[in-house]
Order: sequence, then structure tokens, then C-alpha cells
Amino acid sequence: MSDVADSGANPEPMEMTGLLTQPVLPSPVINWILPARVRSKEHNDVVFVGERRIQVKEALPSGNLADVFEKNDLTGSPLGAKVINVGTQLPWETQEARSARSIGRMEAETLAPQILFLALDSNELLFMYCAAGTEDPFVTHYRPLPRDVNTSEKYGRHIAVDPKSRAVAVSASRNFFGIMWLNSSDDLQLQMIQGRLHPIQSENFLKVNGDILFMEFLYPKAVDDKRIILLLIIHKEYTTQALFYEWDELRMDERLSPNITTISLPAQDSLPTMIVPLAKESSFLLITTTSMAMYTPHSMNRPMRYPPIIPDTDPSQIGLWTRWARPSRNWLYSQRYDGIFLCREDGWIYYLEFGNEGELETQTSLGQLHCDVDTAFDVLDMGHEGGDFILAAGSHGDGGLFVQEARDHPRCVQRFLNWAPVTDAVVVPSYSRDPSKADQAHDRLFVCSSSSTGNGAITELRYGVEAQIGVAVALGEFSNIRDMWAMAKEMTGEIYLMITDPISSLLLHTTFDWKDGISALQDGIGFDTEQTLATGSTRSGFVVQVTERATYISKPDDPSSSQCVPHEPSHVISAVTVDKADSLIIMTVSSPSGMFLRLVKILENASLCHPVDPIPLQKTPISILYQNWGATGLIFQGTSDGTVLVFHVSNDGFCVNQLAKVSISVDVEDDISRAIDSLAVIRMSTGRESSAFLFCGLRSGILVPFEIKVNGFGLHRLDQQAPRHIGKTSIMLKALETFALFSCGGELWRISYASDSNPSDYFLSRVWITDQSWPAYFPTAISSFDLVAVKDPETGFTSVVLFCFADDNLLVCSLDHETKTVPRRIDVPGNPNKLTYSKHIRHLVVSYSITEPQLESNPLGRATKSYIEFVDPDSQNPVTRSDRLATSEGLIPWRPSGSSGEKITCIFDWTAQKNGNEYHLIAIGTSLPIPDDPNDLQGRVLLLQASRDPNTPEQINCVDKYMQMLDRPVYAMAAYRDSLIVASGKRLFPVAARNSEVKWSRDITAVLPSPAVAMTVQGNLIYVTTSRSSILVYEIVKGDIVHVASDAIARDGLSHTFINGHGEQSDMIFVSTRGGAVQVFNDLDANNYKDFPTLTARPSADLPVSMLRLVQGSKSPPLLSTTTTLYGFALNGSVYRMLVLKENERRLLECLLKLCLRDHAICPSLSARKRHIAAAKDFATTMHIDGNILARLAERDEQYLKEMLAQYSVKRAGTPLAALADEFYEAARGVFGESENHTLAVFNWLRAVLHIEF
Repeated sequence: MSDVADSGANPEPMEMTGLLTQPVLPSPVINWILPARVRSKEHNDVVFVGERRIQVKEALPSGNLADVFEKNDLTGSPLGAKVINVGTQLPWETQEARSARSIGRMEAETLAPQILFLALDSNELLFMYCAAGTEDPFVTHYRPLPRDVNTSEKYGRHIAVDPKSRAVAVSASRNFFGIMWLNSSDDLQLQMIQGRLHPIQSENFLKVNGDILFMEFLYPKAVDDKRIILLLIIHKEYTTQALFYEWDELRMDERLSPNITTISLPAQDSLPTMIVPLAKESSFLLITTTSMAMYTPHSMNRPMRYPPIIPDTDPSQIGLWTRWARPSRNWLYSQRYDGIFLCREDGWIYYLEFGNEGELETQTSLGQLHCDVDTAFDVLDMGHEGGDFILAAGSHGDGGLFVQEARDHPRCVQRFLNWAPVTDAVVVPSYSRDPSKADQAHDRLFVCSSSSTGNGAITELRYGVEAQIGVAVALGEFSNIRDMWAMAKEMTGEIYLMITDPISSLLLHTTFDWKDGISALQDGIGFDTEQTLATGSTRSGFVVQVTERATYISKPDDPSSSQCVPHEPSHVISAVTVDKADSLIIMTVSSPSGMFLRLVKILENASLCHPVDPIPLQKTPISILYQNWGATGLIFQGTSDGTVLVFHVSNDGFCVNQLAKVSISVDVEDDISRAIDSLAVIRMSTGRESSAFLFCGLRSGILVPFEIKVNGFGLHRLDQQAPRHIGKTSIMLKALETFALFSCGGELWRISYASDSNPSDYFLSRVWITDQSWPAYFPTAISSFDLVAVKDPETGFTSVVLFCFADDNLLVCSLDHETKTVPRRIDVPGNPNKLTYSKHIRHLVVSYSITEPQLESNPLGRATKSYIEFVDPDSQNPVTRSDRLATSEGLIPWRPSGSSGEKITCIFDWTAQKNGNEYHLIAIGTSLPIPDDPNDLQGRVLLLQASRDPNTPEQINCVDKYMQMLDRPVYAMAAYRDSLIVASGKRLFPVAARNSEVKWSRDITAVLPSPAVAMTVQGNLIYVTTSRSSILVYEIVKGDIVHVASDAIARDGLSHTFINGHGEQSDMIFVSTRGGAVQVFNDLDANNYKDFPTLTARPSADLPVSMLRLVQGSKSPPLLSTTTTLYGFALNGSVYRMLVLKENERRLLECLLKLCLRDHAICPSLSARKRHIAAAKDFATTMHIDGNILARLAERDEQYLKEMLAQYSVKRAGTPLAALADEFYEAARGVFGESENHTLAVFNWLRAVLHIEF
């Protein structure tokens, strides 16, 4: 009996009145990739347009794309994306034509030469560019579209841009289109100078009869051609027509009444797959599945036809041509030719060249990209004379950046990983029973995804900072590197790395571009090969090595400058560091006369001087750090008993005195070590203010932060913040100005602060090391690391290089700046469709199917078989296909497989107890065609017993224990005591042994209204979600299954998850349905069902995407009252986190959300009704808090929140809106009580609640 029951105080279940949803991982699907310089001409930008987000990346001289920033506040999903040229020279223009329209060369060089143009499914057009030096870099203009049309006539299906950027067009799927006349380039550039955007001058909407298949602007015949030509391909009844709308840009009266020309297309061109406007003769290329025809103005009725393009490998495979792109070429080439890339859906690309008369002159096969290309395809101008850079992506499988060099096949240089479409998902908890590691417990998210190539994958979705391996070097005899130090030469981009183990050292050399690899510098350059205690460099280029016996100073490229200064034989160095800024060596030395702090100055001639006498110490430091603070310097020392010693160093180094002695406070009762093994300082600067923070890494795995307050005389205060328990091994810290990395327990973490540098508001993010050529790789343990900032001497671009030693290799990685999704992929030989996790064997259980041709029985037929495999979550190898021959020979363990056409529909990990014994089984439900009637389906239930091999624990053995044929397919299963409840077709019935503890009725009366998709048993209640019902409740009564309750509203169910209540929190069930709805039912008392058989969902949320799977997590934000986290997985690969809220938490977040909805910077495109009236109504009915909007507020600072509140407490005093500020402070007191600074407390709390860690 619990303590609460003994005390006689049974608290009422806590009512959870709100639901917070937050997109934690965006969809990886890339719908468009557009080379668009949306910042300035100096930045070679590429825009990735996905589902409800826009990413801006920059093409680097190294040939990779680097993240710049992201926009995720779109009001809808993009339906189309194009680029409008504002200040770029078009291929056919002369130099004079370009310069004649420039508003001013110096100003134009700093403006965005291109604007992004999108159509959204929210019935809006979006125009956008990026402005430097602003808090929100995106400058946008939204244009609402007509809404009084039905669904098929909704605008946005097609968009087009005039080649001279004089107009844009948007159309519906049928009957209607509109044309918007744009302001001149000079007017648009003037708007950019003023920091605004209003591109539309006038507009006109027109009507056509029929389905609009394609819409494109055609190119003018010549530079001085003032016509604007819009082409529409219309299908009406049984004919397809090409409609040409012509306007003269100089005549305003023609905008309402264009010249229209109509031609009927031949039957063989009636269903085109692609239309390509050509830059010559106002012609266009019409491509179908069987032919290719070119239409020109003088031969519309007699198009030039070309035979279908056949791939090199198999002439019988004529696929669908899906995308085209026009590469950038020089002016002379563009005067003679028009070059076009054509891409097929399976990645085959061809290059076509058209002459001035519009004729096809050359046709070249370039090879295959080996990726699915049905969404994004374009060519990037990287200034690479030897070839083109091709960007490609698809809805199934990965995309990439490819180099297409002359007379060679495309070569991938950067992958765009895509784990969509997701077919199933599971959360594997990663936590320790040790409470000291509870701070870092995290959830591991796994999804399985299919691919159009037939090879899917299991992907672990991780979030953090990516460090991508560029070079991996085996170091031979170095197997246990103790430490390493990286140094960069700013002028040349060279990097030196000193590595050391307990007995030896080695100096390595490389460059920022790794062209010459990594080389070891041989003997004779002035350094010792014994163990190194510390290494650093000076501004003059000297590398300093400190060992037990001596200090060595040398320039590796000039060994004649080397110096060696021996140490006193009786001196023992306990801690040492080398500072580059002040050319200082600071060490603590023990001698027969005591412990001392010594400063050594490195002079320009490589000699050493001692500016001050040794300073006696009372404690023995084991770590040391020096920081230059302009006119002063600070020495931090960490001791073995957890004391931080701080010394002040004058600017000339001739005066050193102790400023502080602070003992760390760790709230741990155990007798743990408080030894400070490492120190690091993070320094932040925000305008005129600057702040600094000291981090101490303890040997016991605890991270202790301090806020450093410095005045003109040195250290003012050192305030400790709350410590965090990371692990049980020593924490080793390394800092680089605004952030720090630390290793603990073989894992790597990053410490960072937000821009406002609040001392208690720091965040930990995992650093994930990845290998592009090995998608499943992760280092098993990291023994040492260092990082250095390297600047490209040619471009000035600064990157951060991470060196680390793991798996007996030195890994050289490029460290990203921002946190993002970092997937790890385990390849599967077929397409996986079901995934679960078995706690008993600690393996993932996955089902996958393989489709192969039936060469013997039916050469044209194809057979599909399903397989089961057990996958270690930490596996770094792809799943191997089950093979009968290898199984019969004992080379691999037996795995179950289905018959031809059989599909595995559900997997259930079942642990049953009977007579005091525990049994573990894996239940498999299938669907298979009936032999005599292939159009009808039946099902099977299989029970497997899986266990670890006693001789090879990493190997899983399994045997089949039971099989039962059923009349209908099995869709869901759940356990009730020692029985298995099965949903087969529309029936619910048990599968049980003869001696089952439950005496089941022979005639079960339960009948489902539609097939089940999810089922959970809790006590005597069965919760079922079906394809037409969100939730149904059945009760087991005297061996029968009886329907007792259901949702009042019929919804198409997708998934559900039951959450057990803890303490004051009641039981809940989350249900996801089609259309993006998520409902929470929390009145689950079986005693209420007799009187109230209708369930009511509250709270509920309407999300932009439907949640295919809902899975419970193991960790929730520490500052919320909820004890559970729920993850929702969508088909497009996006992941949402859902948290239930207590009343006071919901009220506070609701106030913040109302403030955000009224703020035009956070929500720029909302209508006035949505900002004020609809928002309040939605809160009252759904109790849903949109974390996506709150995350935009958390990206700002506390001052921004204060300014938002001031608008309602001061400017609008006496109005109803003034009550919003009062409501905020009242809600803040409800969560935090009385506080000196409520806005600061709320802002820190909000950031912690929305912070993502897994």
C-alpha cells in the first residue's frame, strides 16, 4: 500500500486543462531548390522550400552548402515557388542594357538581386527577400487571393514569372488565372533600400474554360521585344489547347484586354508531362511520355518532333521526365545556344542544346543521379569552369548536390537526407536508474521509411549540433590519446595539432581545405616526443610545447628559430596553459619549498622572461585557465577539493594578486569527488553589454556554471548557478569564444547561451558526429578533442573545425553553428512498414517487404514477400537480407517470412505472466490474399519466441511457437492478462490457451464499425481506434467483450496512446485522426460509462499535418507539472511534441500566445479577425497552445516581451486590451508566485519548456 493510502489522504486527480504542441523536427521533404541571391550579390544563396518552411543556404567555395537561416512561420504550405530577378543580368541582355537600369552601383551591390515568389495553400502569394542587419532577416509581402471559388478553382496550383520580371501569374486548377504587373526593378530596389517590399503595381484576373495543365511565360524574341507572352495549356472535354495571351508592356490599356491566340494540340501531345519555355524564338518544348515536340511562333501547327530520349542502360525502360533546369552560361554562349537539363524521375539527366532558330542541335546523356527526383531540380552557378553543380531532391529517398564535370558522370558531394515517407515510429527510452543522471535522460526516436528504389531504412532522429567528418586518420601506435591542442595560422589558414598520450607526443599539420591531407611533422623541428602537458601558439607564429622536463618554442616552418628552456629537476608541474593573446605561459609548480603560481612571458625572439616572482599557493590546482579582458587578465584555477581560485594579472604582466576563492556547491548527498578537472569561459557580447560565464567540469560528472562580473579593476563577483549532473566520469571542457564543448562518458555536448546571455539560461545540446559515406556511423566513445576557428584566406569565411579521437581514429570534422535534425540511418534491404521495440531483448523489431520479378513462373509478374528482422538500436551496419541457404548452413539465425503477397500489418511485443512465471512473445498479425479469390483477404496470427544467443549476446535467435489462420486480416493486437485480444476484420476476439486464467465466452458479441488501427487494454477496458472512429471503449464482462462508450463525433482514426496517470495526474488517452486533429480524453473512469457513454475530447488541437503515429516518451521538460511527453509522427517525416498543461501553466502560455498573435513581427500575415476575435474563441473551445508561435518569441529576448506588454499597459490604458497585461502578470504569479522580475522569470521558463533535447 502506498504512503498516500496509509495517510488516508487521497488527492483528487489533477485536471489537465491545456495541450501544448510544438514541432520539434520539421519535415525533410524538399519541394523546390532555387538558386536565388536573396541577400546580396556577394552571397551565392540557395533557397530550399519545404513543407511550411524556407531554408536559406549559402554555396561555399569548397563546394558545399552551409545553413544561413530559416523561416518557419508560413501561414500555409507552399504550392509553387519561383524567383523574380531584380538586379541580375539575363543571359541574352547586353552589358549596356543591364547598366542602363541600375539605380546606383554602390547601393545596388548591397541589395538582393532576386526575390522569392511563392503561392501558399492558405490562398496567399508571398514575396520575400532577406535584409542584413535586422532582427528578422526576412522582408515579406503577402497578397491574399480571391476566396469566393470552390476547391477545384482555388488559386495557387500554377505560378509563373515573366523572364524579364515584368509580371507574375497565378492560376487555379481550372477556369481561372490572374496576372500581376510588377513595379520596375528601380522601384523594387528603392523599396529594398527603405527596408520594405510592395512588388505589385496592378493585377487582372481572367477566366478560361477547362482544366489548366500548365502555365508558363515565354521568352521574348529579342532584347527590344516589349511583348509579354503567357502560355496556358488547357484540357477541355476531349481536346487540349494552347492559349497564348499577349500584352505590350508599354500600353496600359492592353492589360485588361490581351490578344489571345488559340491552337489545338495534336492527340499525341494532348497529355504533356512537362513544358519547357526556350530562350530562342519564343518557342517552347512540349514533352510527353512517348515524344518531344518543339513549338515555335511560325510553326505552331507543324511542330518539330524528336524521338523519345532512351536511357543508356535499358531501352525498354522509358520513364517519366519530371524536371528541367537552365544552367548559367556566359554571354557569348547564350547568344548562340540555349542549354537545358532534363531530369527523369529515376535520376537520369540529359543535356539539350538549341540553336538560334530553335532547332535541337545536340543531345547528351550525362548519367544518373541515383536518387528519386520528382520534386526539386536545378543547376547552381558556383563559378566552377570545369562543370555544373546540380541540386536534386525527391519525395522518396535522399537528394543531393552533384558535380557534373565534362565527360564524366555526376558525383555527389553533399547529401540531403530524407526519412520520409514515414510508415511507422517508435520511441526507445534512454535513461538510467541512477538519479544523478536523470538530468540527461533522453528519448531516442526511430522511424522506418520506404523508398521508391525498394531500399528503405530505419532512421534514428536526433537533434543537436552536427559535426560532419571530413577526414579520418588512423594514428597507428596512438591508442589512448590523453589530450590534444589545435592551433590555426590566421594569414595562411594552416592548422597545427599536437596530440599526446601518456608516453609520447606528435605534431600534425594540415590546411583549412584539407587538399594535402594531414601530415605528421618529423623530428628536427624543435619539439620533444615525450608526453605534452600543454601546447599553444603566439601571435607571432611560435608554437609552444610544455612537457615535464622543458618548454619548447619553435616555428614548424622555420626550425632554426627553436628554443628549449629546461625546467628545474625538482619542480613538478600540476597544471599549465598557454595563452595566445598575451603570449603567456601560466603554470602551477610544486617544489620542495611549496606550491607556486608562475607566469612566463614569451618574447618576440622566442626567449622567455619571468615578469613576476612566483606566487605561493595554499591549495594544489589541477586545472588552470587564463582569460584576457583588455586592460586586465584573469587566471582561474580549479583544485582537487572543489575550490575556484581567481588571480588578477595586470596588462603588463608585472602584477599578480589573488582576487577570490570560491568553493563550489553541489546538491549531492553522496560522497563524490569535487575535483575540478577542467575550466572554460564563454563570453557573449550584445551591443554595448558583454557578459561572461565560467564552467567547471568535475571529475564526478557534474557541470558547475558561474556568472563572471568584471569591472575596471578586475573581477567584481563570481556567482554560482545551478549545477547539472551529466554522468559519472570526468567532464573535459574546451571553449571557443561564445560556446564551449565538453566530453563526458564518451559523449560530446555543446554549451551555449541565448543572445541576451541570461546567466541561468544556458542550454546543452548533443554534438553528433556523422559520416556522409557511412550513414549509420556514430563514435562509440570520444577520449579527447579540441576545436579551432579557421578563416579561409581568400573568401574570409570562418568555419569551426573539431578534432577528436574516437574508435582508434583521429576524426577531423566541420562543426555546425546551429542545432538541427541529425538523422542516423540503418539501411534495410526492402521497404519497412512496421516497427516496434522489445524491452526484453532490447532490439527493434522491423518488418519489411521485397518485391522481385517472377522470372520462372511468370516473367512479367512480380511477387512481394515480407520478412521480420531484429535490429540493435546501436547497430552501425545495414540490415542483411534473410537467406534460406545461409540459414540452413547455420551462418545466420532463422527469421520468419511471409508467403507471396502476405503483408505484415502489426507487431506486438507481449510479456505475459502465468502461475508466477513470465513469458515473452512477439505477436505478428498479417494480411494475405485468399488463393481462390485474390481480391479477398484473410489473416494470420503468429507467435514468436525471441531471445539473445548465450554465446553471442548481440545475436537474436527466434522460434515460432504458434500460428492461427483467420477469416479476415489482422489489424491490431493487445494483451489482456495471459490472453491476446485480436482485431481481425471488424471482429474483436481473444487468442488464449486452453488453460487460460480468463474463461472466455465462445460467442464474443463485440463488433467494430470499421477495421481497427490501434488498440490498448487497460484493466478490463479495451480502447480501440478504427479507420472511421476516433475512440471506442469496450469492457470485458464475464468473458465477453461489450461496447460501453465512444466518441460522439465520428472521425477517421489513425493512432492512439494511453497514458497512465501518476500521482495527481489522471489517466488520459491521446487520439489522432485524419486532417491533423489530436484529441485528449481524460474522463476514463469505467464507472461513468453507464451514465455517460459518450466521450468528450478536451483539450484538442488541429495540426497542419495528420499524426500517423502517437508514441509516449520518457522525459518531459523539468519546469512543467506534467510527467509525460507524447511524440506525434507524420507521414511527411515531421515530429511534434505534445505536453498536457495544468490550469495555471495554460493560462500563462495562453497570455503569451495572445500577445504573439497581436504582434505583427511574430505573426506577420494574420488577419485582424484572427489576431483578436478568432484566437480567443479557439482558446475557449480547444485549450490548445501553439508552441510553434511561442518559439518565435523565445528566439527573441526578455526586452522584447517587456515592449509587447508595454503596448497594452501604457499606450492602451483604459481600453479592453489593457487587461491583457494585467492578465499576464496575474498568470505569472500563478506559476512563480511573487517575483522581482516576472518577465525575466517567464522568459527563462518559456525557453526551458520549448528547449529540445534528444
